[in-house]
Amino acid sequence: MNCEICDGILHLDGEITVKTVHGNAYRLHGSAYRRFVQLSGGDIKAVDLSAVSRADSACLSLLFSVLRRNGSRPELRHMPPAVADLAELYEVREWITP
Repeated sequence: MNCEICDGILHLDGEITVKTVHGNAYRLHGSAYRRFVQLSGGDIKAVDLSAVSRADSACLSLLFSVLRRNGSRPELRHMPPAVADLAELYEVREWITP
């Protein structure tokens, strides 16, 4: 997983899975997660997921983190179908869609 901010848009790319976000099960937070935390604490207007190649529940968790940390509700762009399906399964889809 990689992330960067450009003009108030948080761009996430690559694989966003439990393995890529946290590394292995014995480390609390991987470097990718630490970078995400640093970047997502500012004033985020939108989160762009168009370059995400693979996603699981870790991606959904990161999206909730962005929404929780930002006073205004950032727009979520190009949500991967797997994440939308998980949100539906967990009955939280309305939390991440307008």
